[in-house]
Amino acid sequence: MKNILFATVRQGNCGDEFILFGVLNIISSLQNEYNPVILNKNVEACRRLALRKRRINVEIGTGKKVTINPEKLCFSMWPALYDNSLADYHDLDFIDAVVFAGTPEWMGYKLDPLYKKLEHFDKPIFFLGPGFHEGLSGYGSYSDFYEKPIHQKAKVFAVRDRNALAFLTPDIDAVLLPCPAMLCAPHEKKRSTLRRIGFSLHAKEGDARCVYVPEATYAFSLKLLEAVSRYCEVEVVCHWIEDLICLQKDIGDRYPLRYSFDAKDYLDIYDRYDLVVSTRVHGSGMAASLGIPTFSIANTIRTDTVWGFLSEIITPDEAIETACQRILGLNIPETSDRIIAHKKNTLRDYQRLLSPYFPL
Repeated sequence: MKNILFATVRQGNCGDEFILFGVLNIISSLQNEYNPVILNKNVEACRRLALRKRRINVEIGTGKKVTINPEKLCFSMWPALYDNSLADYHDLDFIDAVVFAGTPEWMGYKLDPLYKKLEHFDKPIFFLGPGFHEGLSGYGSYSDFYEKPIHQKAKVFAVRDRNALAFLTPDIDAVLLPCPAMLCAPHEKKRSTLRRIGFSLHAKEGDARCVYVPEATYAFSLKLLEAVSRYCEVEVVCHWIEDLICLQKDIGDRYPLRYSFDAKDYLDIYDRYDLVVSTRVHGSGMAASLGIPTFSIANTIRTDTVWGFLSEIITPDEAIETACQRILGLNIPETSDRIIAHKKNTLRDYQRLLSPYFPL
């Protein structure tokens, strides 16, 4: 049985897990059996790697401060990683292929140990769905990144947005394909009428520590929710616990709020809807994978990813009534048919790129 390592995030932003579901579905369509192993980039699992990057001043009983070497500290305090995933002290001898499963976080300290091991890894490496993010904007050119030799070793490097493609060109022979989240649902169905709409929303800046939208975008999304609710049944989907806390405070019991700690539960949550309006890129991705038309409220450079979900774009400076009428006026059956055909074509495109290497 082959062992395939997936670099991903578990129990964090569940959008990363939607991407992983899609990547697993792609691989499984080409390789019947394999053992999926993960490198978990969850911040909690990688905390000791962050600790190792800096020196820490600790005050002792006399009031005197001493400097501790974090590398010694983290290995003395945490000799083992209590997470069912690959740790920095494991080697790759048992791994038959490495897959970077989407997400804009495809470089950085969490992956430093893996990149070091990949310097001498002679088996296939794949990047499926990495994207551009705000942090990369400050670097200007990709050419000087030390990960470049590993990226050039990749058998397939498929990016999900045009900014990432431009960033890597001409150093990496990358191709532009829809994010693998487009393939996260194992089944899809045509939507024919507009009865129930799901709003997948972030918390606002100031109410969340991790991922949030500006207050103006948040206010716009709630006004749009209220406007649409006059014509259709609406529900609110929360991906992150802080979304649930923030929106519960501001919405109360006016609309149902749906949340789960388990990313797989969102397959059933989103399947309830005929249309989805989302500030979250992968709210649109999960919905599209189920055959659901989507509108994405632009709020970040990452929004470019939604081209791959055939999502309509709404900007926060658009008039609420205009946005509302666009949503209500969408041809649901025609759009759903187009999305389902696009999903099938997307799977074929990934299979074409990966079939020379799978089955392993």
